[in-house]
Amino acid sequence: MSEARIRLAGADDALVVAALTLQCALHRGATPERGFLDRFARAWAAQVTQRPAWIAEVGQEHAGYLLALAVRPLPWPGRAGGGGTVHVDTFFVRPGHRGVGVGEQLLRAAVGWARAEGYERVAMTAGPHTRPMVERVGFTASEGHREVLLG
Repeated sequence: MSEARIRLAGADDALVVAALTLQCALHRGATPERGFLDRFARAWAAQVTQRPAWIAEVGQEHAGYLLALAVRPLPWPGRAGGGGTVHVDTFFVRPGHRGVGVGEQLLRAAVGWARAEGYERVAMTAGPHTRPMVERVGFTASEGHREVLLG
């Protein structure tokens, strides 16, 4: 397992998170858009507390990142505070850093943070080649999840 330095991104990392998002999008077949980096960086920085991101660094390189959406429930009679779900939105490891544990370290960091912050669960979609890694971290299949695709 390669030792990556994993850190929670702050507002000062907005352009790094934007650049990793763009790299992920291009890797997945997206077409570059003029002004995307600045547009994304501004939008993410405005939501940094609800959109936590973790950056993996190996040596002097950004090896990947994990971007999430942290959702807390509103107060309800008889329900104590806390709880909620951290939804993994984007999970990307650059091709040159795959297969050496960087993704697992990112995911473990996000799960550890969610636990420490009092969230009830971390949820994500995992494809066939990601599934063994997420299961090593402790994820299980949830039969109750359903969705409606709009549009």
